[in-house]
Amino acid sequence: MDSASLEKYGFKEWYKLIDIRKGVVDVPVAPTVYVIRFNRKFGRLKGESDILYIGSTSDLHHRIVENYLRGRGGKTVKRIRKYLLNKGYLEVAEVSWIVTENHEELENRLLKEYEEYHHELPPWNRAGGD
Repeated sequence: MDSASLEKYGFKEWYKLIDIRKGVVDVPVAPTVYVIRFNRKFGRLKGESDILYIGSTSDLHHRIVENYLRGRGGKTVKRIRKYLLNKGYLEVAEVSWIVTENHEELENRLLKEYEEYHHELPPWNRAGGD
């Protein structure tokens, strides 16, 4: 499972996180499922993927701008912020989203599909995956 396989769910446009930080891309204030991908594929326990994280939120703008880019939030937020800012992923990571009221259901379906295919969760979804 990689980002290309998510087109069937509606993940078609990808935005650089650095452009969101610069204010070039508008992020919706809406319930969404979002995926963060790397700019190339990397090895998994089984196969390869470019997906770093699969998540859902009731307000994507708040999650990305306030939480990930400004660092306001809990352990998962701080872990992802560290990857983006301290480990250089902000320059190469991209995000795509689907606005949907059923965001938690779709997130769970995507995580299950990813885990079935790769025998593990995306690297940034794993607690302690530092």
